[in-house]
Amino acid sequence: APTTPARRQLGNLQCNINRGEIVFHVAQLASTVSSLGNATGLVATNNSTDDDVAALQSGAVGAGGAIKQILSALVTGDDADPDLRNQVGGNLTTVLLALTDLNSTDPTASALLAQANEQLTNSVLAANGVVNNCR
Repeated sequence: APTTPARRQLGNLQCNINRGEIVFHVAQLASTVSSLGNATGLVATNNSTDDDVAALQSGAVGAGGAIKQILSALVTGDDADPDLRNQVGGNLTTVLLALTDLNSTDPTASALLAQANEQLTNSVLAANGVVNNCR
C-alpha cells in the first residue's frame, strides 16, 4: 500500500465536505431510527410495523458500516471496495422503503418520522455529492 493516499482519494474541498456530511447525516439518521424503535402509535401500510422498524435500523446501521469502511480505506491509503458505495445506496433505499410504509397519528412518532425523512434526504444528497465530486 502507498504511504500516502492517492490524490484521487483525497478529493477536493467539495468532495470532503460531502464526505463529512454523509457521515454526519447517516449518524443522525441512525439515532432517530433507533428512537423510532421505542415509538408508540406507528402504523405500517404494507408490512408489519416491527419489520419496518427493523429495516430502518438495519439500513441505517448498514449504511453507516459501509461508510466507515470507505473512510478507513481513505485514511490508510488503500483502495475502498467499489461495492461499498452500492452498499451505502442499497441500505439507504431500505430505509426509504420502510419510512414510506410507516405513518402515525401520535405527535411524537410523527415528529420522529418527519425527522428521519429529512435526515434520509440529507444523507442521499450528501451521498450524491460524494459520487459527483469525489472522482
